[in-house]
Amino acid sequence: MKIVYRKTLKRIAWAAFSMLVLSACSDWTDVESLDLEEPNIKDQNRELYAKYLQNLREYKNSDHKLVYVWFDNSQKVTFNRSHHLTDLPDSIDVVSIIHPDNLADWELQEINQIRSEKAMKIIYSIDFDAFKAAYNTKLELATEEEPVSKDFIGFLTDSLEYSLSLVHKYNYDGICIGYAGKSRLHMRLNELKEYTENEVSFINIIQDWHKRNPQKLITYEGKPQNLIDPSLLDDCLSILVSGKEATNANELTYLLSLTSVEGISTDRFGMVVCATDLNDPNKKIGYFADGTLAMEGLTDWAIAPRGGIEVQAVGIYNVSTDYYTSPLSYYYTRQLILSINPSVK
Repeated sequence: MKIVYRKTLKRIAWAAFSMLVLSACSDWTDVESLDLEEPNIKDQNRELYAKYLQNLREYKNSDHKLVYVWFDNSQKVTFNRSHHLTDLPDSIDVVSIIHPDNLADWELQEINQIRSEKAMKIIYSIDFDAFKAAYNTKLELATEEEPVSKDFIGFLTDSLEYSLSLVHKYNYDGICIGYAGKSRLHMRLNELKEYTENEVSFINIIQDWHKRNPQKLITYEGKPQNLIDPSLLDDCLSILVSGKEATNANELTYLLSLTSVEGISTDRFGMVVCATDLNDPNKKIGYFADGTLAMEGLTDWAIAPRGGIEVQAVGIYNVSTDYYTSPLSYYYTRQLILSINPSVK
């Protein structure tokens, strides 16, 4: 599904400036700073805040680079603001819910709020590798008394049926298709046959679903060059390259260069990195090898064309941990947004 962007950033920048004057926040001059003082702004001037939200929604329909985040909603009993979707920076375009089922009432209320007020799209990922890993675990735990009753294709079909049903159960705006695949150059015939059957089954089920639900957006994250039939990408809002395991910015460039294959358009490419993991004592997740934050590296990397490809989208996995990375909540997320979509002065 493609969204056509039509407007400019001028009105949103004007609204942001006006509201910042009211809130006496001299350190920031972009739309993202509004989140810090939003309650006061609402109280001080409800009419102006309503105007800001109107301009924000128009900004989301303007010609700009998209910002995706994956939000960990596993905490159902909240005890700080990092657990709330409503505290995410306003200029985020698409929020992918990491745990898409069993949503609490307060989560549904916040989803509806950020969608209606801030025009954020709410999606979730459907990942092939996650299904394959779950099936392999079932095989490992199987016994003669309790064998696995279905082959992988049957398991995949059932898993996809459940996963896709969540779109209507919770009124999601769409899905992110997670598929990395692998190179087929050195596969043996039997391996290639199984690999092809698995991918075709996975992609065909999703394409059939999307034909019946064309109003729902689809986007892609993984290694698009490994797709046997890349026609799936034609309907995707973005083609996101997975850089979640990259160890430096040069590796991001290399991963992007691998996608330059026949049949894949380069006009919607994006890059995804990880935020930090608060439970990672070794500080490996969300960091480059030199110790810099991957989010910070992506901010510098995404502003310039790489190998002739201009990056049109960026993504941060597990974004909620950025709430804690500096005294200013979501500091690196805001810096990334400002970098790829600088405010009109």
